[in-house]
Amino acid sequence: MKFRIIAVGRSGPKPVYSMVADYQKRLQRIAPTTLIEVVEERRTAASRGNIEQLLSKEAGRIRDKIPPGALLVPLEITAPALPSRELAAKISHHRDSGVGEICFLIGGPDGLHSSLLNQPWRLSFGPMTFPHMLVRVMLLEQIYRAMTILERIPYHR
Repeated sequence: MKFRIIAVGRSGPKPVYSMVADYQKRLQRIAPTTLIEVVEERRTAASRGNIEQLLSKEAGRIRDKIPPGALLVPLEITAPALPSRELAAKISHHRDSGVGEICFLIGGPDGLHSSLLNQPWRLSFGPMTFPHMLVRVMLLEQIYRAMTILERIPYHR
């Protein structure tokens, strides 16, 4: 099983970026994981009234990075939040069903375009709003935790 995280925006502060790098390194031993950054559409005073158009442009960039056959999992605030063991069970189910790659999508400050949200599996970290770099760390850590549960590596307690 491979994982791909496509995130709108650029790398953040060094301490957070080093955490992203740490979890990516840990995951590489268990499951190949790629983090791809997509350029955020520039917000201007004139464009703020048309967020849908901005999100549509970002969605086009995201679609260009999605590998054929990947299972898409957008992160969205109204989606169900899962305990770590349930996340592991979902990953296991898809892996055992022949899914070769799961592609998680992290939107920019205005979220993701509606065309990317209509997926059978969506994921949330709850109703709070988090900085996008922190969401990357949280997602990588949860994927790592799920994989250690599945591989019976002593990490999850």
